[in-house]
Amino acid sequence: MMLRRRREVRPLRARLLAFISWPLLILLALSVFAEYRSAIHIASQAYDNALSSTAIALATRLERDDDDVDMEVDLPPAADEILRADPYDQVRYLVVSTQGKVIAGDTPLLALPRPVPSNRVQLEDAVLEGQPVRTAAYHYVGKGMDAYVLVTETLNKRRTAAGQILFATIGPNVLIIAAALLLVYFGVRVALRPLDDLSDQIAGRSGLDFRPLVESEAPGETRALVRSINRLMSDLDEAGHAQQAFLSNAAHQLRTPLAGLQTQLELTLGELPPDARSRVSRLQEPLGRLAHLTQQMLALARSSSDAVLAGERRPVQLHGLAAAVVDDFLDAAVAKDIDLGLEPGEATVQGSAWMLREMLANLVENAIRYLPRGGRITLRCGPSPAGGACIEVEDDGPGIPEAARASIFERFRRGGDTTTPGSGLGLAIVREVADRHGATLTLSEGASGHGALFHLEFPASQD
Repeated sequence: MMLRRRREVRPLRARLLAFISWPLLILLALSVFAEYRSAIHIASQAYDNALSSTAIALATRLERDDDDVDMEVDLPPAADEILRADPYDQVRYLVVSTQGKVIAGDTPLLALPRPVPSNRVQLEDAVLEGQPVRTAAYHYVGKGMDAYVLVTETLNKRRTAAGQILFATIGPNVLIIAAALLLVYFGVRVALRPLDDLSDQIAGRSGLDFRPLVESEAPGETRALVRSINRLMSDLDEAGHAQQAFLSNAAHQLRTPLAGLQTQLELTLGELPPDARSRVSRLQEPLGRLAHLTQQMLALARSSSDAVLAGERRPVQLHGLAAAVVDDFLDAAVAKDIDLGLEPGEATVQGSAWMLREMLANLVENAIRYLPRGGRITLRCGPSPAGGACIEVEDDGPGIPEAARASIFERFRRGGDTTTPGSGLGLAIVREVADRHGATLTLSEGASGHGALFHLEFPASQD
């Protein structure tokens, strides 16, 4: 069974413009057609009246000759020239008796039909010598005379007038419709501006902001949508808090038995005979890695929760946080003969203190873990040139190969040295926390040309 592809829904603005524009264009076509037909009818009527008047005028010039036997047309040569003097069309006429005798005019008109009703002009379209013409035929009966008068005229003037009427009709209508479409376009833009404002308001929020939208500021037609969005954000906020509560409980429930297990294992080692002590001591290292991995996985899960940062975003002084992290790892650095230094500067960011501390702790711990004995680590913090704040952790160790830098922040990915114990989650936590705080994280070589330099750039605080 084939699935029907769902048709893409066009934007609301485009749909409104289409629904309004097409009827206007159809009205334009109907209006142009109606006005054109009306104007053509009026113009044709004027030309037909002139043609009918000519036929009647010729009939009034009929008279009997001196013998009172035959009919003739009293039309001076000058009048004949005036009748035929049309700069655009060829005008011809014929006066013929009912018996078929030509009284005056052009004999080719004998091929045209003759009217039956008397004393009434009959107008028709005809073809004379392969050329379309307009014909006025008049059957004149009166004063002892009975004759047909035929007057023909080619259609040049009528065609020229039709073109002029068409242009004069289309031009104003096109301008009117164009003006109407412009008014509709800008009217739709203005009418939908509240939707754009609502969209900008939603787009301007971070993924951690679950505050409800102000329903009274939304257009009436969108308030049902706003209520649905507010319900969704409320559900997401509750789910985030529920996840955070679960992670906090899980952290406590996992850390406590692991710490107790490590303590009991250390106490047990002192009571075991020497031959069993070596085998049990080998459990300490994997148990320590398990405890460390558990702690980092929980930290990564907590830093991935949107709700936690939304609820804990407060001003955090980086220099105090950096000093605390250096104190925490000072003993580990001294044990490896590593120079762990601090270059603090006054800087404050908006965020979660525990997440930022976890990030710094992972950077420093990672550097101590992979740095050879006698190395140097420097932790710096302070204001950035862009108006925000920055943190740097630099070491003079082997560094991270350039080919591995793009993937080093992925979960369970490690650098070139895989012999050193580690979980592969420390730098993933660093990136997650940086993303949650809108910070830019870059990795490069140290100032001496080797080692690693982690640089975090925080945006300026929005009060």
